[in-house]
Amino acid sequence: MKETKKTKEMTKKTIALQIAEALSQQIARGILSPNEHLVETKFAEEFHTSRAPIREALLMLEKERLVTRVPHHGFVVKKFQKKEIHQLYDATFRLEEIAMAKAVENVTDRDIQRLEEILAGQWAAKQKDDVVEYYSLNEKFHETIFAMANNEFLAEMHHSMRKSIRPLSVLNIGQGKNMHSSYEEHSRQLDALKQRDKEAGIQAIRDQESRFLKTLDIFYPS
Repeated sequence: MKETKKTKEMTKKTIALQIAEALSQQIARGILSPNEHLVETKFAEEFHTSRAPIREALLMLEKERLVTRVPHHGFVVKKFQKKEIHQLYDATFRLEEIAMAKAVENVTDRDIQRLEEILAGQWAAKQKDDVVEYYSLNEKFHETIFAMANNEFLAEMHHSMRKSIRPLSVLNIGQGKNMHSSYEEHSRQLDALKQRDKEAGIQAIRDQESRFLKTLDIFYPS
């Protein structure tokens, strides 16, 4: 059957989405560094495609604040400024506080079991010092709490922001004892949900925010 124009556009969009996700992973893992020039022809070769879906993928990443367009130079990996980092985390953690307050009201035994399973996985990743696996489970932990909050718009906003801060968060978790601290903070959030204690859950989130910003201020002093 002949491929229609609409089918071709859908296929192209799917390829662009896949490339955008692959590039975002490379940024998050530090394979692509802040201010690094993103050469479209190089990626077209790497992903065995034309430049069109590469361009579309880069435009997607620009919307997610992972790359920046420089006049007469193309796209580069975004280098965050201290003010931007604080604003991003302020918005992200405020959403997490709202989600925690709502999750406390909705939490079920199945939710608790799911979070316990994720924490067990994080413990195993921590023992292996596997930052990538730990961060993947970190995302699942937050997604589960937002699912419990039962507000699609809240979850969508948080998901978008988490994409923007992913490189910063991976960098953060890999420093010193931060993986252990993150695990302890998640344990406190889980305990708060078990006890239906909104204040304790929110305090654990605020403590995590404070620690994150102290670490990132070392890497982004201005």
